[in-house]
Amino acid sequence: MTDDDTLDDDAAIARHAARLVSSARDHLDLQSKGRQEALEYYRGEIKDLPTKAGRSSVVSRDIRVNVKKVMPSIMRTLFGGGGVVKYLPVGQDDEQGAEQATDYVNHVTVGEADVKRACHDAIQDAILIKTGILKWSAYRERKVTIQDYTDQPDDAVVGLFDDPKNEILDHVKEPETDPDLLALDPTAKRHTFRLRRVTEKVCPRIEAVPRGSFLISADAESIEEAELVGEEQMFSRSKLVGMGYDRDAVWALARHDGKDDDDDDRKGADAYDVRAETRKATQVVRVWEIYIRIDLDGDGVAELHRLHFGERAGHGGTAETQEHIVLALEPVDEAPYAEVVIERDAHEFEGHSLSEDLTDVQRVKTALTRAALDNLYAHNNPRPVVNLSAVANPENLTKWSFGEPIVLNEGYNPGDVLDWQAVPFVADKSFAMLEYMDGVARDRTGITDASGGLDADSLHNTSATAANLMSESGIATADSIVRSIAEGGLKRAFRGLLRLVIAHADGERTVRMKGEWVTYDPRVWNVDMDCEVNVGLGGGSRERDMMMLQTVYGLQKEVVAAFGPDNPFVKPEQLYNTFEKIVETAGFPSALPFFTKPDPEEVAAKMEAAKNKPDPEERKVQAQIQIEQAKMEFGREKEAAQMDADLKVKMAELEKEGIARREELQAEMLKEDQRLAFEREKLSQERELRVMDIVARSQAARESAQARAQQPESANAR
Repeated sequence: MTDDDTLDDDAAIARHAARLVSSARDHLDLQSKGRQEALEYYRGEIKDLPTKAGRSSVVSRDIRVNVKKVMPSIMRTLFGGGGVVKYLPVGQDDEQGAEQATDYVNHVTVGEADVKRACHDAIQDAILIKTGILKWSAYRERKVTIQDYTDQPDDAVVGLFDDPKNEILDHVKEPETDPDLLALDPTAKRHTFRLRRVTEKVCPRIEAVPRGSFLISADAESIEEAELVGEEQMFSRSKLVGMGYDRDAVWALARHDGKDDDDDDRKGADAYDVRAETRKATQVVRVWEIYIRIDLDGDGVAELHRLHFGERAGHGGTAETQEHIVLALEPVDEAPYAEVVIERDAHEFEGHSLSEDLTDVQRVKTALTRAALDNLYAHNNPRPVVNLSAVANPENLTKWSFGEPIVLNEGYNPGDVLDWQAVPFVADKSFAMLEYMDGVARDRTGITDASGGLDADSLHNTSATAANLMSESGIATADSIVRSIAEGGLKRAFRGLLRLVIAHADGERTVRMKGEWVTYDPRVWNVDMDCEVNVGLGGGSRERDMMMLQTVYGLQKEVVAAFGPDNPFVKPEQLYNTFEKIVETAGFPSALPFFTKPDPEEVAAKMEAAKNKPDPEERKVQAQIQIEQAKMEFGREKEAAQMDADLKVKMAELEKEGIARREELQAEMLKEDQRLAFEREKLSQERELRVMDIVARSQAARESAQARAQQPESANAR
């Protein structure tokens, strides 16, 4: 800004901002070549090592390989646990608010604001192109929904027609046909209509700004101190209007492609043409959202202002002559941007990337690999040396099929026709160089297989000591990257996100969290709360984290065993924290299905009850008395049991004797019964014999009498 410039209107402010934007754009363009090269190498495009026709075109992917090694460890460390951020109270009354804010942001806002994706993109930008940019902002989203309703009764449309957010279109009323409804209301109607509803919602978000769009003053060392920071944006006119900007101002912005669309869109159209307006709404325009330090009140202090502006259509030229349209100008207390770097450089805004260390390594390894493959191809496919005059069908030497003969001219032998130009195999000499370049890459970046979560046991062909050293080196590098990201850009971004949540909360909100419905009111939280990003044990594998947690748990158990549950070193909530981390490290989202979080009041009651117990000596005496009483009781019980046992034995003996006597009597009675039965049978038989004898004698007597009676008659007959 020259001495004679005054910032007394929006046009002058826009011209001043345009000059700063142009300077920042020039500074950004100076770095674009390095960013473009890093992205090309990551995609496997090495344009400064062109491929020759007929030669190997393979590309070593060292940058991509190292990114894939370290990115999973970073993302798991930051987002693999139960919470990304923890808010810290700044006053005595902030304890509950800090705890609520931590739960709400971790379990609600992180998902709604798409935080994980934004952080992933910004971290990958930092790894590849030195610096990633995070932005926190709240967008006012305007949504229009249209729904058709057909043949609806009166009670179904109660409240729809009276809501000011609703617009009723094509409303048709017809008489009610339901006799039950007509009996209640003879004037009842049926409604067919179209409902148009417009809703607006403010949505806090964190997003990753493409580094090629982010602008910062060339001499700035940080976002907080820069005269200008911001970004170049490409939006459709419809998107800008939906964000709340004036339609006429947005329609007056120049198209991004620089074309004048008046003739194309309005030719042959009425004053208002739906197709022309639709095309206008979907056109993309370029605007700048910047945060600039300017002194508008003349107090000698440059305050921070947010300026959203673009170029006016039909007014081309330089930053000095171009006319601009200011969409918004307002004072703010911070620029909502944070830089993400994996390795900070002192007194510089830009960080260092892996691409800087690996670009030449990837180029050299690509050249070595191509040369090795070319040598292998040439060795496996030697060039033939042919005497064409000795062959009758020379075309078969280049175009042939299996079994097809080669016809020799007369007088030639096969050895006179064909020979091979052997190429020596020297590709194996490149292997040692490839390993050397891998070592160079490890030395420069510090990234090993352990950086991606592999332990020392997975590093074969090395001693245990060397493997452990390599493992710890890789873990230390991943840990350093994670902490640089967490303590830098992420911390600042989450503080800004909390301020957005508080500022745009319109009331209480009830959400389901950890299996319960919880009500939060962000409006009562302190906007100045600090935060820390949870990084746990830093980089490394789950197994390493689990081993460390088991070590902590073992120490806690020893302390509790030595000093009791009410000790000054380990409290119940600290034990629960260990359980929670163990469960989260195992991959479960929450510890609640496995452990119950201790209730402070319940814990205090148990501790108080424990304090009221007798001292150890008294407890010892009471225990001895209880033992003696138990012995006496046991003796009495033993005697009673012995007496009972003896009585049972005696009763058993008596019972046994009684049983034997009864059996003996039964046997004697059985014998007597058998004897009597025998006697009865004997008497019966004797009686039968006597009867038979009597019957026989009687029969004989009758026969004798009959014989005597017949004898005189016979005598007379003679």
